[in-house]
Amino acid sequence: MIHKTKAIALHTIKYGDSSLIAYVYSESHGRLNLMVHSAYGRKKSAGKAIFFQPLSLINIIYYHKGFQSLCKLKDVSTEVSFSSIPFDPVKRAIALFIGEVVYRTIREEEPNPTMYNYLENSIQLLDVMHSGISNFHLIFLAQLSRYLGFFPGNNWSEAKPIFDYKNGLFIHAQPLHPLFFDKENSKLIGQVLQTPFHEAEKLQLNHKVRAQLINNFLSFYQVHIESVSNIKSLPILSQVFEE
Repeated sequence: MIHKTKAIALHTIKYGDSSLIAYVYSESHGRLNLMVHSAYGRKKSAGKAIFFQPLSLINIIYYHKGFQSLCKLKDVSTEVSFSSIPFDPVKRAIALFIGEVVYRTIREEEPNPTMYNYLENSIQLLDVMHSGISNFHLIFLAQLSRYLGFFPGNNWSEAKPIFDYKNGLFIHAQPLHPLFFDKENSKLIGQVLQTPFHEAEKLQLNHKVRAQLINNFLSFYQVHIESVSNIKSLPILSQVFEE
């Protein structure tokens, strides 16, 4: 059966000399795994790999047979052309990181319009952002946890200054288990959780603090989703912010 849908490119693996397997999140069928032939090469029909750069917003037509997990791509085109993500090294690194996080966290092969709209809107916002870009991925992780079902159940306060990330709650004192952040890191987590994208520049963070926050959010994610461990794009992101 042939299907057509909008999709978000997340991750690719080269397959043979001229093909690749593309992992995308689609509007109509959730997570999809696509076999893409003629991904590389000089022929007119080749070069499809360019459409699957991380977070590319695309239209795909593909074949899906029964319960097969790997679909075959028939055609692909650009849904939204970016003005800055492909050309800005910081935004490219953020896109690579976010693409990998979404690839590792969303496995459902069924439509989720709320999730798709959040991802699509966030990506388009990243493309047009001019300030607060270095905090975008922090806010993205904070808000993505809401759609994944484990957004913290309350807010940081002076009375509850410790974030227990095992239970997703700010509490008044250290818990008996080790899965919590100290007061300083908990307050920073609380600030990011309450910051919308359009106020990203208000988070005044240096490289060291930002790097610690990323690791803290990933630790929080790992409690709920084991596959988030060992994010390979994280060193690239860290290097970009060091430069």
